[in-house]
Amino acid sequence: MPSLKHFAFLTTIALGLGTLAFADTVVVSPGDMGSWSFVATDDNGVPCPTCGTGSMVPGPATPPLGVGSANLQTTGDGSAASAIVSTALNGQSLSSITALSYSTYDTTNNGQQFPYLQLMVSWAGGIPLFGSGPDDILTFEPPYQTLAANGNAGLPDQGTTQMSQWQTWDALNGGWYDALGTAGSNPNGGFGGEVTLAQIAAALPADATITPDWNGNGGTELLVGYASPSDSFDGNVDNVTIGISNVSTTYDFEPGAATPEPGTFVLFTGAGLLVFAYSRRKAKIAKQTV
Repeated sequence: MPSLKHFAFLTTIALGLGTLAFADTVVVSPGDMGSWSFVATDDNGVPCPTCGTGSMVPGPATPPLGVGSANLQTTGDGSAASAIVSTALNGQSLSSITALSYSTYDTTNNGQQFPYLQLMVSWAGGIPLFGSGPDDILTFEPPYQTLAANGNAGLPDQGTTQMSQWQTWDALNGGWYDALGTAGSNPNGGFGGEVTLAQIAAALPADATITPDWNGNGGTELLVGYASPSDSFDGNVDNVTIGISNVSTTYDFEPGAATPEPGTFVLFTGAGLLVFAYSRRKAKIAKQTV
């Protein structure tokens, strides 16, 4: 936690009492992946290094942070999957998540799928979906974030997906479905049936927490694939923000060594907003987790 000597400037001052939130940016690079790792699996979810590729690359175009992003591709079989996964939320309840968003850039897909987000969830007495691993899988997909797609007027319309263009998705407040059809969501995905993450959290057992997947990988996954064998997928992700109890970390995926990024303290008050911005070196910043 930085001291006052790290504050570079005061942008807005307001009176009143409030809660202190902290936002930080962590660079994730090949030499220092921190809580993140690349995983490729076949159509049965079994690790398969030849089924997909994952790597940190420059671009494409102008990423939302830095100069690079994480590229995810399937290799000759769209029923396989390529993912970048994190342990940052492992052990956390869904209700503790206060920020969850990411940016995508899609080059090749099956006419619909964009890099999507999954959370693995388990609870005491639950029945694992695959004999081991999570009891439920929660899924957020960018194409289902419009009213026309999800049919839920209670969800924000985040616009239609666009090829070869960076777009940012608010997963915390967007539409989700899960494997059990919790809270009336469509267990098979598709257009219609998406509900909020909060609705799913309220309907699941109170002790439901995010846990590793069936291979022991991190419980937060961004991926492409698991579609039809004839499909091909090539997409990028960056600017992943994960917040727990108002402490948020934004992950900047980069192809080179870690570089300093700004962080921000935010004091929310009844009368206004107090923001302190600072910069500091991060020799091992990719090892930080939320």
